[in-house]
Amino acid sequence: MEIKEIIKQNGIIGIISNYENTLKYTNLVKDINIKDISKALKMVLLDDSYLDKKVSELTLNEQFKIDLMTKLNKEVIIIGNLSKVLNSKDIDYFKKLFLKLNNEYHKKVIIIDNDVKVFFSLVKRIYVMKNKNILYETDNFFDRNLYKYTVCPKIIDFIFYLEDHGHEIIKTTDIYELIKDIYRRVS
Repeated sequence: MEIKEIIKQNGIIGIISNYENTLKYTNLVKDINIKDISKALKMVLLDDSYLDKKVSELTLNEQFKIDLMTKLNKEVIIIGNLSKVLNSKDIDYFKKLFLKLNNEYHKKVIIIDNDVKVFFSLVKRIYVMKNKNILYETDNFFDRNLYKYTVCPKIIDFIFYLEDHGHEIIKTTDIYELIKDIYRRVS
């Protein structure tokens, strides 16, 4: 199945692979062809002071936001490397933005990253790709085969450890829910 078909079925998907930014680094931010650039800047947590800056002089975090800004009007938004360039507060904000874009504006979102934690509470399916070929797909963060292709997040690794040692535990990606479950089982 091709990515075009996959994205039609699932509004937001996660792809474990490498992503390259598509920005032209010689331009000023104000030279980027965007309909309402001030509104787009606000949407990606930047302000009008960035208009006179060169893209090449921006931090990776800011370049990510400018790259996303250029894609907001597209039907399919392809973005990546959230875990490498954004802090956790920004990641949470952009997850909410992607969900809103998908639910209210029917945008399709493809997130490419090597860190599965970025996909928590966001994607319905995860695909592992290499050289434009799908190597593996799953809809379960607790699929042990997924972690043959990427690093297992610590919370999932901990749950696997408990299961391997005969302990029944809730399967969750939320640390607070996990702590509550452990507390309930111990008391």
